[in-house]
Amino acid sequence: MDALAQARTHGHAYGQVIELPLANSAHWFELSVARKQGDEVRGERFVVLSRDITQRMSDQAALRRLGMAVEQNPHAIVITDPDARIEYVNPAFAACTGYSAAEVLGHNPRLLASGQTPPEVYQAMWASITSGHSWRGELTNRRKNGEIYIEDALIFPIANEQGQTINYLAIKEDVTERKRAAARIEQLAHFDALTGLPNRTFFASRLQQVLALAQHAHGYVALLHLDLDNFKHINESLGHKVGDALLQAVAQRLKAWLPEQDLLCRHSSDEFMVVLPLLREPQAAAHTTKELQQALQVPYRLADAYELVVTTSVGIALYPDDGSDFDTLAQCAESALHRAKGEGRDTYRFFAPGMQQRATRVLQLENALRAALPQEQLMVYFQPQIRACDQRLVGVEALVRWRHPEWGMVSPGDFIPVAESSGQIIAIGAWVLRTAALQARRWLDAGRSSLTVAVNLSMAQFRHPGLVQLVQDVLQESGLPPEWLELELTESMAMDQPGNVTETVRQLHALGVSLSIDDFGTGYSSLSYLKRLRVQKLKIDQSFVRNIATDANDASIVNAIIGMAHSLGARTVAEGVETPEQFDVLRQLGCDEMQGYLFSPALPAPELERRIEQGFERASLP
Repeated sequence: MDALAQARTHGHAYGQVIELPLANSAHWFELSVARKQGDEVRGERFVVLSRDITQRMSDQAALRRLGMAVEQNPHAIVITDPDARIEYVNPAFAACTGYSAAEVLGHNPRLLASGQTPPEVYQAMWASITSGHSWRGELTNRRKNGEIYIEDALIFPIANEQGQTINYLAIKEDVTERKRAAARIEQLAHFDALTGLPNRTFFASRLQQVLALAQHAHGYVALLHLDLDNFKHINESLGHKVGDALLQAVAQRLKAWLPEQDLLCRHSSDEFMVVLPLLREPQAAAHTTKELQQALQVPYRLADAYELVVTTSVGIALYPDDGSDFDTLAQCAESALHRAKGEGRDTYRFFAPGMQQRATRVLQLENALRAALPQEQLMVYFQPQIRACDQRLVGVEALVRWRHPEWGMVSPGDFIPVAESSGQIIAIGAWVLRTAALQARRWLDAGRSSLTVAVNLSMAQFRHPGLVQLVQDVLQESGLPPEWLELELTESMAMDQPGNVTETVRQLHALGVSLSIDDFGTGYSSLSYLKRLRVQKLKIDQSFVRNIATDANDASIVNAIIGMAHSLGARTVAEGVETPEQFDVLRQLGCDEMQGYLFSPALPAPELERRIEQGFERASLP
């Protein structure tokens, strides 16, 4: 034994560890040996003490294994004190982050923060570990070289015998490449490899969400199925490489044209699908489709070698008229596409023939309307407004009319919506306002000082940032005192975006013009809000006047409107009065003014002047 040899030489030996097999298992002992003075009879003597250290040796072996596991672990391991100061990092941490142990010891792990991890993630993490629980989640951090990486982290507290947290331990795995691979798989699963557009599967799921919103908002949704005309000829004559480049260019133009790129997809080969969400009217799909076709016809320059012009055929299906799910709408749009291609290409067709006729009519009206103003086809007519108590003329409402050289008089119900949807209402409305103001000034100069002129404002006009300046300019140009000009807002306009409306109304009041609410009773008004608007008139919608002499409910509604208006200090004007019976009921209910065919239709200014000279307002009623 080494211990005996050492004791013989030095007189003692301490701490030698030996392993002995006992009871079919290894045991470890720690030996201490001391040499005693011998005699001639017994020779050398030694005192040997042994202590069983098997458990200690086992614990040390376990610690060594644990240390090697931590040191050689492929995951980054960080240990901090209770104040989150780093006390230990393993080599994998250095390999992942680029920071050596010496560079991070004593620092807070936030030195890795990239600023891309949401604050609520850190809040959730600290809430969990400070309450004694573990936390697992993803952190987006920054390496020493500035590179961003994503790590999956498991963090938990370490407590002593008294339950006090003495350390925090974090085990982290770099999952950046895994996330990128998942993103690539997601891209391949939901997007077309050539164009980068959503594929049919992803597009279908997105469309279902749009349809759900449309159902709630009671709006229309159009599904467009586009096909590039004669694309096969391009592939065969110029090659598939040029064909692919063209498809990519078309896809980029579609992306730029559409506000939300997940509302289009590459359906197959040279076919695409587009969603037009939440349309106010079905005919709007025709206008937008034509704009899209024109945008796609702009020449494509490919690889500086070819300049190609392509046209498209488009099939249109509408929700809810043609279907309520993707499969049904797609089938209808494809059927309409076949009809568009069969009827000459470079056109569009609705699935429903009746809708196609209406859309064609809308485009005819829109194109013709663009020439109406410069060619002086538009006119302003004036419909008298009569005071109920004495049947005297107190005002007129200016109404635009259109006389087309071929079609004759076009109904305002047909062309006003087209003007609004195409944006032409801004120019037309400004012209009507100027024309009405100039005519009002002529009447004022002729001695008709009690004739107020009311002009309707469209939603687009009222929202236009130049409205107040326009009104001010018109008053200055015409010389009309502002108190003789009345601007009519619809109830829905008055309730739209209250903050903006209130400010616009304040500026109009400052100019001195009066305001009225048209079609009152058809919307949802807030009485307190109406009071803040300080309107001078409420115009009772003709839908309540039509049956007022025979329907007690209509009479009650009109009575309530009149009472409310008077309580707000406003007058009332009943629209669409056509019979003496309606006039009598309205007068008995206290309505202040009326207009309608009982008195006069809307007339050109010269004819209205002749009627005034004949005293029609006094002879209207028996």
